[in-house]
Amino acid sequence: MKFSTFQKQFSGFPVISVSEIEKAFPGFDRNALTRWQEAGFLEKIRNTQYRFSDKPVSGEAELFFIANRVYAPSYVSLQSALSWHGFIPEGVFTVTSVTTLKTQSFSTPAGNFTYRTVKPAFFFGYCLEPFGAFRFKIADPAKALLDLLYLFPTLDSEGHFHELRLNFHELHEKFDATVFEQYLPVFKSKALEVRSKEFLKFVSSHDIAR
Repeated sequence: MKFSTFQKQFSGFPVISVSEIEKAFPGFDRNALTRWQEAGFLEKIRNTQYRFSDKPVSGEAELFFIANRVYAPSYVSLQSALSWHGFIPEGVFTVTSVTTLKTQSFSTPAGNFTYRTVKPAFFFGYCLEPFGAFRFKIADPAKALLDLLYLFPTLDSEGHFHELRLNFHELHEKFDATVFEQYLPVFKSKALEVRSKEFLKFVSSHDIAR
């Protein structure tokens, strides 16, 4: 197969999987991927995921889409989701996600990605955000905060909450404490309940509780 034929088929794809290639081109010779990498046309993101080398990542949404594909199942959460929702300052240079697989980190040509493990029962509270013709999974505001409190148990006091540099205006607009409290019992953790209560008290003290 000529690379131009391949390029025409997948020109709009942020990342291309081998399964998508073989679906479009039955009997595809995977050795072509190695040749195209050596020629500088493609770059491997991870395992069976590839990108066109001449297309730089266009922004956060594309990075988040790639993060979903690099390690699945996963959804963007923690610091990356908090930044996306405007809760913390921008400048999160590693895309952070949660997964039901083991904790992993990957450095790829597209960017750096970190995944933290949660139990399958805790894999919820995400939405599908549009990205061109595609969509990516990202924690909703309440779940992003709850994931952070769950996975970082040292966040347990007003001083630590201040270190997050929270944007209280955005919290007032987007954070729904009712949803947060509905999610909390799923974790069945007294320690998390205590930390969450302290966090809600902290939020309330800044006049943003609903």
